[in-house]
Amino acid sequence: MTARARHHVDGRLGPGLAYVAPDLVIELTPAEHRRLHLLLDDLEASWPRDGESLLLHRARRHAVAFGWAADHGRSLTFGAQSARAMQRLWLDVIAALGSASREGAA
Repeated sequence: MTARARHHVDGRLGPGLAYVAPDLVIELTPAEHRRLHLLLDDLEASWPRDGESLLLHRARRHAVAFGWAADHGRSLTFGAQSARAMQRLWLDVIAALGSASREGAA
């Protein structure tokens, strides 16, 4: 059986800090995990950018992870806890977009 690494899709706020969403993980091989982190580093998506909202940072990391998976022909599987954590994030994204839409209409 191949060893698995748990990749926290939303990452951390900074080196050594707690995970943003500890339940939102995907399982990868250790080599895949290293490659995905190299890509996150290359795209400056490992940590929130200066002035970037946490919500935007989290959405950016999701886009990077999903694109990486597609580029490598890799499907991603989310367990029940991970799926629920993802649902919470995307409901927050929807709420933020709704607020921005209402503000723009005013």
